[in-house]
Amino acid sequence: MASKIQADLHIHTNCSDGTFTPREVVERAHGAGLDVIAITDHDSMAGVPEAQQHGDRCGVEVIAGAEISAYHGEQEFHIIGLHLDTVDPDFLQKLDDIRTARRERIFEMVDKLKKMGVELDGQEVVDSADGGSPGRPHVAQALVDHSHVKDISEAFYRYVGDSGPAFVPKRYLKVEDAIAAIHGVGGVSILAHPGVTDRDHYIPLFVEMGLNGLEAYYPIYSREQTAHYLDMAQRMGLLVSGGSDCHGKRKAEIMIGRVRVPGPYVERIAAAAAVASIARLLPRPDGEEERS
Repeated sequence: MASKIQADLHIHTNCSDGTFTPREVVERAHGAGLDVIAITDHDSMAGVPEAQQHGDRCGVEVIAGAEISAYHGEQEFHIIGLHLDTVDPDFLQKLDDIRTARRERIFEMVDKLKKMGVELDGQEVVDSADGGSPGRPHVAQALVDHSHVKDISEAFYRYVGDSGPAFVPKRYLKVEDAIAAIHGVGGVSILAHPGVTDRDHYIPLFVEMGLNGLEAYYPIYSREQTAHYLDMAQRMGLLVSGGSDCHGKRKAEIMIGRVRVPGPYVERIAAAAAVASIARLLPRPDGEEERS
């Protein structure tokens, strides 16, 4: 019998750039009839414990995840880790280092804005993340709050979008290092929203690096795009994942559960993670060093 599990494996909380607390995410997931969700905050797992505790009470399984910012050459990619170890000190330090770099990036963007006569307080922007991972949405919101623009879309278009004059590129982990870090804590590595970045030619290379799967389900994909990535995953022996990429009220049109990953794919991810966790505990061959 086909699994009837309903899952959303890409959700953000206010521990990065979402607006819902971890508890609110779980409550909304429960209300949407979801059985499984993944908390995938940017470079942070701070929201996972609270979500898992509330999930246990609500009957919603909460997978520990993170969306890790990485780069290959000049190109930025997001690698999602699922079924991660939430207490591994080395992995948590890597995430902390990335968040530190994120904060430094905020101040660089604010400096660029000041040179254009657009005044913002960098520390105020960082503080608006409430201890989470600050990013461009926080800068954009500050631009709105200080009446420099009328809405978030204008902030990205005029200032902090990829082609905007205040844009600062992210240079955190290399893709291969992000994948290795995820595997090092028994997790499964998924390339986030490849249909948005439209750089499929990198996928075979990332698979050689150890990438486990692709997001074939995503809110702005066409049916043709979903079919394309499902076919690619099947041909390349990759796992299938996806989700709403809900950021709460910042993207109010995309709520939790809008995109659902069918149960069989969710179970395959869990099985792969179980194998990875066991492999993590096995002795390593002589001469083989752990990648960092």
